[in-house]
Amino acid sequence: MLGWMYTSMPSPEELEQQRQERLARELAREEDPEPEQDILRQDVVSEDTTEDASAQALGVFGHRPVSDTLLTQVETPLFRVIFSNVGGGPASFQLKKHDRWEGGPVQMMSDTTRSAYSLEFLSIENYNIETDQLFFRPVAHQENMIVDAGEHATLQYELVLEDGSRILYTYTIDGDTYQILLNVAFDGTEHHISGRSFELAWKPAIPPTERDIASEAQYTAAYSYAGGVLERFQPSDSGYSESIITGNVNWVASKSKFFTQIIKAQEATDGAILSAYLSTDPSNGETVHDYSTAIRSRLSSDVTDFNYQLYIGPLDYYHLRDFDPKTYDMVDTGFGFMRWFSDPFVKYIILPFFAFVGSLTGNMGVTIILFAILIKIVLYPLTKKSFESMAAMRELQPEMEAIKEKYKDDPQKQQQATMKLFKTAKVNPLGSCLPNLLQIPVLITFWRFFQNAIEVRQEQFLWATDLAAPDIIIDLPFTIPLMGSHIAGFVLLMTATMVIQLKVSGQGNTASNPAMKMMQYVLPVMLLVIFNRLSSGLSLYYLVYNALSIAQQLMINKKMDHVKLMETVDKKKAKEMRREKLLEEKKAKKKNNPQ
Repeated sequence: MLGWMYTSMPSPEELEQQRQERLARELAREEDPEPEQDILRQDVVSEDTTEDASAQALGVFGHRPVSDTLLTQVETPLFRVIFSNVGGGPASFQLKKHDRWEGGPVQMMSDTTRSAYSLEFLSIENYNIETDQLFFRPVAHQENMIVDAGEHATLQYELVLEDGSRILYTYTIDGDTYQILLNVAFDGTEHHISGRSFELAWKPAIPPTERDIASEAQYTAAYSYAGGVLERFQPSDSGYSESIITGNVNWVASKSKFFTQIIKAQEATDGAILSAYLSTDPSNGETVHDYSTAIRSRLSSDVTDFNYQLYIGPLDYYHLRDFDPKTYDMVDTGFGFMRWFSDPFVKYIILPFFAFVGSLTGNMGVTIILFAILIKIVLYPLTKKSFESMAAMRELQPEMEAIKEKYKDDPQKQQQATMKLFKTAKVNPLGSCLPNLLQIPVLITFWRFFQNAIEVRQEQFLWATDLAAPDIIIDLPFTIPLMGSHIAGFVLLMTATMVIQLKVSGQGNTASNPAMKMMQYVLPVMLLVIFNRLSSGLSLYYLVYNALSIAQQLMINKKMDHVKLMETVDKKKAKEMRREKLLEEKKAKKKNNPQ
């Protein structure tokens, strides 16, 4: 590994060159800042670029044989994309099957004035070149193209230099997926590139799509996958920051909560750059996350053609699996220490169930209810032991209180007598805890999965219009810390079922101290506050699960033979009393007859 790192690491000269290139780009951005764009614009804007790249001193790359903005709209069953010759690539990408929370299709590009993809390099004349600023020429211009399912379409753009050399883009669009294949061919232009090194970059941010901007920002980040390791880049400091990865990188991506763009190179790469610009939105005070990703490749005398797989679309497991199975690991399915369990549980149990049953029911809310029933059936052996133990503890409560009263001045004897009571009644005091501990991996997985599952996004059930967002029934005129400025319906019902479950199980009555009794209800109140801003699908799942637990506890309570349990305790106590009486008689005889 050390040998590979040493051989793949750029030389000090190359690192210094890369640093100079980045500084040149940042200076160029500061001198010619891009105008602010409405991130929800539906159409590409044709801007007047007479003062644009060709008017700048770009050396051989300042040649501009084309001056007009030419657009091509391509429509598939999944998306509508508009290609622009400004940068020679997609400048607008709307998802037809997904809408923003306030309505209208999801737009994947915040800047719709030029291509989202850009080749970036330093020319031998020491000019910083970013091709999204340059005018390409369509090889065969069409205004509209329709690609049906099972079909493919091809678009080509060329950047022709004054000496006749060119850079040729060839896009292949698939009518069945969110993938676009890109071939970049250097035809003589490689001699104009300093160091024969270039980057293919995605530059615009993915616009926010959800009502809760803070929650969406929490899951917005950039990623790289190299050497079998997925790295997440999400700085916390405001301003510009970047992460540089050296060596061969398989793919890079930026994502929001439910959507992503990915660049995957087919040939070996030379590194990658993940950059972030964090700023504050003055209208609401929320942090705006703007991520760009770039993957670096190197030209050689033998390799002047480069192939890339591009993905622009939802974080849908089956589409991502066909693109690259490792890309779905960007979806948060559980805490880091739990991923060994949560990842396969989500991929091979939850998602197949949702896909199959959801296609039958046609409603994701009903599917969640059926899934909660299935999980309850599977976990029944564990919960049965737990509920039986709680019922037995409730029946023994009077005996435990009598022991506390009898040995109130001797905690040690009180503990010994209590443990003897448990042993006599054949009750395990930890029986209600251990089965629940074994359920924790499942519960944590659901906690994380429902927050990020696009499968439940904008799915309706009863009054909930989006199972991936809170089902708001009351808007408050003020904000409660952690809870937010609203009240969600399923959360209230879930909290009520938790309180009822405490009553049915007897846990709310096990403590003699009134303060301790009140503590039993702290957890439901805490979950009410926490769950109020989370996915309504998650609250619906726990609501159904709690309701089933109440029914199960009532059945066990009904079957619990109180008379038999107490007869066992009484028989044991009578036996113990007879034994103690015999011991006392023996001691008395020995005392009266010492010989």
